[in-house]
Amino acid sequence: MSSKYLLPCRCGQQIAIEPRQAGETVVCRCGASLHAPRMLEIMALEPAPAESGPPPSGVGWGWRQRTKLLGVILLSATIIAGVILLLSRPVSRFEVLSPEEVQRNAHKLTPSETWDHWQWAKRGLDRRTDQQHAAAVVRFRIWLAATVVLALAGVGLIAVGMTPMRGGGGHRVKDGGQDVG
Repeated sequence: MSSKYLLPCRCGQQIAIEPRQAGETVVCRCGASLHAPRMLEIMALEPAPAESGPPPSGVGWGWRQRTKLLGVILLSATIIAGVILLLSRPVSRFEVLSPEEVQRNAHKLTPSETWDHWQWAKRGLDRRTDQQHAAAVVRFRIWLAATVVLALAGVGLIAVGMTPMRGGGGHRVKDGGQDVG
């Protein structure tokens, strides 16, 4: 038994409608607006022929499902990349030395080296002069920002895939005088 029925238009064409469209205004290909009858009257119309081709094997993937899948893949990949990035962040040699090692190294310094370290400490411990470390921190921050942007893009794709469809079926339906589908 078909769940679609043929609504005749004055142009001679027939529009396939479903019982859930009862009471709605349906637009024919010729541009004429047709009022779908009540559900019992729809059931009295001629049933639409079954669609030709192979029988449906289940619900097919539309662009929404593909968009959600792409978003999930992108978000998962960026989470993994972010974890790897954070685990391999640049670490200064001063952050890995124990206090005992610092004490031992301080006793080995010459007076001029001690003076240089004192001048460096006066500028502030957060102001490094190590150019390689500074360049590594800049690269780390760029990659971290790119990872965050890609993660947000993944979330956006998931959100777009989750938005509900407007209107019904393949026909344009008027609701309150405006086209919805």
